[in-house]
Amino acid sequence: MYEDKYTYINDLVTKAKKDDRKALFQLYDFYKPLILSSIKRCLIKEPKLKTHKEDLIFDAIFVLEKIVNQYNPDLTYFSYFVSTRIDINLFRYLQDKYEFDESIEDHISELNQCVDPFNKIDNIIMIHGALEKMPVEVREALGMYFFDNLDQKECASILGISQSAFSKRLSKALSLMKTELGEDFLFD
Repeated sequence: MYEDKYTYINDLVTKAKKDDRKALFQLYDFYKPLILSSIKRCLIKEPKLKTHKEDLIFDAIFVLEKIVNQYNPDLTYFSYFVSTRIDINLFRYLQDKYEFDESIEDHISELNQCVDPFNKIDNIIMIHGALEKMPVEVREALGMYFFDNLDQKECASILGISQSAFSKRLSKALSLMKTELGEDFLFD
């Protein structure tokens, strides 16, 4: 069994890179809401795709396989990687396969403007999981500063410590979060 979902996903990605079809379909199942919302956005942007809708899931799985093969675990989390690439890669693939008449550049800019709630949800889950592993004083510092929107002086006053002591605590907290979430994790 796996300690966490990130180890599980990375194991599936490793297996899928070695042409393990079962692992690829397990990745599809895990990311199905994200992939289906990407297909829906493609259908909205290109209504001509509705005549091919029975093939779109297979097309999306094919694109997911290409994304898996491009993924480098040393650079980012797979969830972030797939959520930032699925729309554009799927739309480009569908355009090439079904030969749309319109310019892809118009569609790319529209797709890039779509807000993907699954990426935000995944980020929240990752941050929450990282916070649960932190000591209480670290969670307090991050919570007061980022979630309660208090400045360092106000936080220090509430905790009964000096501003420089709070600044050091906050710096330690951010360092621990960076270690837990990875260097390239972006906070929206």
